[in-house]
Parts: sequence; structure tokens; C-alpha cells
Amino acid sequence: MDLPPHLHPFEALLPQEPGPARVDALLALSADPHPLPEQVALAGQARALAASLNDPARTARAELRLGTLQGGPEALEQVRSAARRFEQLRDAPQELACAVREAALLDDPLARLPALLRAAALAAETPHPLTELAVQVQLGTLLRDLGSAAQAAAAFTRATELAATHDARAQATGALLGLGELHLDAGDAQAALEPLRAAGHLTHGEGTAAQARALGGLGRAYAAQGDPARAARFLDAALPLAERHGEPALLAGLLDARAATHDAQGQPGEAHALLRRSLTLTEQDSPGAHGRTLLALAAHLAAQGRAAPARETLVWALRFDLDHGQGDLSAAAHLALADLAEAQGDPAETAAQLRAWATGLDAQRRRDAAARDAQVQEATYAAREALAQRAARRDTLHLLEGTVQDASTRLAAMQVMLERWRGTSMLDTESGAHSRPFGLEVLTLHFNRCVRLRAPLSLAVVGVEVHAPPTDGPADLFVSNVLSAVSRVLEGQVRAMDTVARFDRFKFMVIFPETAPDGATHPLERVIEQVRTYDWGVPGMQGAVSVGVGLVGRGFVQGVNLLIDAADAEYYRARRQGPNTLSITR
Repeated sequence: MDLPPHLHPFEALLPQEPGPARVDALLALSADPHPLPEQVALAGQARALAASLNDPARTARAELRLGTLQGGPEALEQVRSAARRFEQLRDAPQELACAVREAALLDDPLARLPALLRAAALAAETPHPLTELAVQVQLGTLLRDLGSAAQAAAAFTRATELAATHDARAQATGALLGLGELHLDAGDAQAALEPLRAAGHLTHGEGTAAQARALGGLGRAYAAQGDPARAARFLDAALPLAERHGEPALLAGLLDARAATHDAQGQPGEAHALLRRSLTLTEQDSPGAHGRTLLALAAHLAAQGRAAPARETLVWALRFDLDHGQGDLSAAAHLALADLAEAQGDPAETAAQLRAWATGLDAQRRRDAAARDAQVQEATYAAREALAQRAARRDTLHLLEGTVQDASTRLAAMQVMLERWRGTSMLDTESGAHSRPFGLEVLTLHFNRCVRLRAPLSLAVVGVEVHAPPTDGPADLFVSNVLSAVSRVLEGQVRAMDTVARFDRFKFMVIFPETAPDGATHPLERVIEQVRTYDWGVPGMQGAVSVGVGLVGRGFVQGVNLLIDAADAEYYRARRQGPNTLSITR
């Protein structure tokens, strides 16, 4: 397969033969630091060549590479196609890589949630603890944004447990920050201190946004505990870091917290300036943070006795909520307006605002809680359903492979039997049964198959004893006739799938595939009874011929030779117990 003209410079670096080596070389070149269009084109050539070679593994690798290089719906389709191929190939690590990439490509939080849940389950199954840790942090962050605090806390906790178990505490920073901020959102400042301190210790000196979050979280916690001076020190350390990284929502939250400490320290001017700055930062891109800042500014103005500007700010918050639908912002604004009216001695306005607050809060909470829970539950169910279907597909594939392999083994055994049957060397001329080499070969085939399929297997050793051969003819001829008769009795009592073979001078082996000892007991008991009552055609020979039978099941016996030794030992145990007896080891 020739490269297009714009990729001709790479031709000298590739094998000329259009085979797997060329696909691997194309994929390697696509990973080198070339311009992105060339990387995509090389990966596309690798995929086309792998598909023409009917090579699913390399096709999947090329699709994953394309999904990594590109974005949008096309990349998502490539990643999902690669995931299906890797699932069929049972390549769990690559399947996990596809799941992680799929989650990264999805923008809709509710579509991303089941993808992250699947990725976390695959990472736990593989196992890839560090990948699972990273996915759990992303999952906790997403669940927190969706308002599912309990499930978010569970994801963050799982991430911290993985970090502690696998000595990867540095990777647990996001989980620690998430736990601390969840506690702050729930109003439990004391519980937030431990994870935030740990996160601050891990990020100390990094100058990252994570360090700003840790310092800001500690500042908020100390402010909630009534220590504004200590809170101010942490917030002042966090603000330059947040400004450096240019995250408006993070910086706005820190400015609001610092403004609150200024108010607590009796510095209203500085607080007002910070709140105004925060409003400017969040007006366009962070409506949630903007609404919180409006409420904080109104509270600040009210505390300074500036009721009119506070009322205007709260009215603006109500309008902002109508435009952007920011959760419980409207209810909080009505409650603040009620407080203002009460402070000004206006009971009618207070009652009206309280009614509006109660109605808005109740309806909003019911609506938000129902919608949020339904969405999260639906996404969780979708992830569980996808994982259950994957497990069912894997089980079905495993069953089909086992069935095909079993049929192949049976066919091979039948071919061996047919070929050996045609050769006289595989028949015992004295008794007419199969010979010992044939029996051992068949036993080996059945033993290996039953071990692989975890199926039962039983082996019996049948020994013949002639107590008083007749004196009016050749003894050897009589013994040969006895062995032939016992062989016919055995063949007549066992199934077509069972095998009777000569084992020793006066012994036979009987192989019972896919049969536990209990299932082989009945035909062997019938053999004993028939031998005991057999008419030998010689006067005075009734009861002169007896058999002893030793029967064992495969159980945990490791190897064909050990199984034979066990059956032979069981035969001697039966012989010691007397003629025409059966001894069994299960």
C-alpha cells in the first residue's frame, strides 16, 4: 500500500513489504513529534493497512492512536471501535486505555459519568491501581459538580485508599482536595482540615493551582471556625497562585473568602473592592461563582447598613438567576431580602419574601434533587448494564472457545483411535481388547481435556484371577479364553465413549471420560456379577474365575501416571478384601 504524496518522505523509513512490520513502523512514526496532520495521516495509513491484512490487534491500536490524536465525534467513534476490538482480543489494558480516552472526549457530564464508571471498573479488574486512582479523582469531581456529594465522597475515599495502598500519595492530591471541599460545602470545617492539610503538605512549594486550592480551603476552614487572622494568612498565600494560573472560578472563590475575612477584621473597604473584582472575573464564564459573589456582596452591604444598594444587588441576583438558572440562588436572594425587610421594620415585605423563599426553595430542592438523582442513577445503571453485557459477552466467548477446543480434542482423539485401530499393533491379540499403548494414549487425551474443562474422569483397573485352571487341556489356552471373555463382558457393560484396554498380564484398564466414580460404579458392579455367574463350559469351573476392581476419580491427582498408580493400588486393596470386590477412591 503506497503512501500519499505528502507522506513520501517517510517511505524510506518504512519496510517495503505491506505486512505487520510496516503497520508497526507507521504507528511508531505517528507517535514521533511530527506535525499533527502528518501524525493523523500516518495513523490512518496504519489502520487501513492493518484492516487489509485482517489484523484486528493492529487495527485496534491504529484506531486508538487516531482517537488519541484527534477530537470530536470522529475520534470518539475510533476509540469505541478500538474498545470493541480489544474486548474481543481480551486485551484488558488496552481496553482500559480506550475507556479513559472515551471519558476524556465526552463533554456532556451525564454522558461522561457512565464512561468514567466503566473505566474505574476496568481499572480495578485489570488491575491498574494508579489508573484507577486517577479515574476515581475525575469521577469524584464530576459527581460533586452534579450535586451527588455522597457518591463523590465515596470516589475520593477510594482514591485515597489506593494511594495509601500503592505508595502513591502524591497522586492523591485531587482526592484530598475534593474531600476537604466537600466537608466545607457541608459546613463541617473541622473535618475538612485533615485532608486539606495533607493536600497542602503534598503541594508545598509547587506553586500550582492545587496548592492554591489547598491553601484557600484551609483559609475558608479557619474562617468558619472564627479565626479570621489565621484564615487571612492562608488566603493571602493562595491568591497570587490563583492569579498566576488564571482560573476565574478559583480566584473568585478566594477573593470572596478573603473579603469575608476583611469584614470580620473590620476592613469593609478592602472587602468591597475584592467583591467587585470577583464579580468582574465571573460575569461571563462562571455563572455559579458570579451568583455566590452577588449574595456575598449583598450581605456585605447589608452589614454596613447600606440597605438600598444591598436590595439592588439582591434584585440583580434574582434577575441573574432567571437568565442563567443557578440552582438555589433565587431562594437565597429571597431570604436575604426578607432579612433586609425585617431589619427595616417592614413585616409585610418580610412575610412576602419569606413566602417566596419557602416556595422557591422547596420547589427548587425537589426539582433539583429529583432531576439530579434520576440523572446520576440513570448514568450509573447505564454503566452497570454495559459492564454486565461485557461480562456476558466474555463468558459466551469463553464458552464458545471451550466448546470448539473440546470438539477439536474429541476429533483428534477419534482420528487417533481410527488410525490406531487400523494398525494391529494397537490391538491386544490375546484378549481382543485395545492394547496398553493405545489405552495410555487415550487416557492422556481425556485427562488433559478434563483438566482444561474441569470435567470429571474415572479410571478402573480390573484384575482377573483364575484359581484352578482345568487339568484336561492347555492351561494357557484356557487363560487366554478367560481374558477374551472378560474383555467382551467389559465391552458389553460400558458405554461407547468409554475405553477398555489391556493393562497388564491379567489386568484391564477402563477409562470413563466425563464420569465421576459414582457414575462408573454401576457398570463395574454388573461386570463383577456377570463374571461371577459366567458359564465357562468346563465342568467344575463355576466360581474358579473372579475379578477385583479398583476405581479412582481424577479429583486433584496431578498427572496420568499418578492416576494409574492410584487405580492399581485400589485394585490391590480390592484383591485383599476378597474375590469379586470393588474398591473405590473418590
